[in-house]
Amino acid sequence: MDEIRCIIKDMIVFRERMDMKRAVYPSVIISVFLFLSACSKLAPAIVVTSTPSVTPTLDLCSTSNLQNTVKPVNDLTRQFDDYAALASSTPQSQLVQVIPPLQAIRRAAEDQGVPVCLKQLKIDQLSYMDTFIQTMLAFESNANSDVLKGGVVQAQQYHNQYVIELARLLGMTVVVPPSITPGTPAPGKTNTPSAVTITNPGPNPINLHSSASLTSATLGTMTVGASAVAVGKSAAGDWVLIQVPGQSGKTVWIYATLIKFTSGDITSLPVATPSP
Repeated sequence: MDEIRCIIKDMIVFRERMDMKRAVYPSVIISVFLFLSACSKLAPAIVVTSTPSVTPTLDLCSTSNLQNTVKPVNDLTRQFDDYAALASSTPQSQLVQVIPPLQAIRRAAEDQGVPVCLKQLKIDQLSYMDTFIQTMLAFESNANSDVLKGGVVQAQQYHNQYVIELARLLGMTVVVPPSITPGTPAPGKTNTPSAVTITNPGPNPINLHSSASLTSATLGTMTVGASAVAVGKSAAGDWVLIQVPGQSGKTVWIYATLIKFTSGDITSLPVATPSP
């Protein structure tokens, strides 16, 4: 009996110890939880965020950037001018080879995006290209001479507007000479044997250039039947330097194979020295 009592006593002591542990564990857990909560309040988590860098927007219309902004637009216009000069001296039967490149340049110009400051420049550019191409197509289709004359004059007007707008954007001054029309009196002694005069025999207006080259700037046109005084020629004799009627001292170059001498001939003309 004593042995049994000892065993029961030991069991009671063991159970009391276990009950005490059970009472202590929740207290410990609660204390740890409260400690962690207090720490989280005292030391909140720090979130590091990166500030995105801001890239300044380039002002394409500013004075310092405008020249580079205009360049791609003007490059296409100059390409078109080159083919337009070629088309002006191309026989009707061969225009089919020149018109497609003109149309390709025109499409590239239309697709080219420009800032708002170049809006008017692009309008003038496309108007010039459209009118010239339509005139060449009309010429290819045997349109009457009045339609051709009107188309060429209109295309030249749009080109002049483009040049003036380009000069305005770049802060330059440009003087666009008027087209030479039939009946415009040419200065000088046109009725004396010493004067060399030329005329445009047709069937199309002839471009007037700033230098003896098809790739030089086109400054105006000489319409069919117009006359002018010749004052010089290129070294190769393929270009003639003429005076612009009504503008003293103003001269332009015209392709020799497209004109007709009405007095004198090209052999009597001196070789003109290109302007520096």
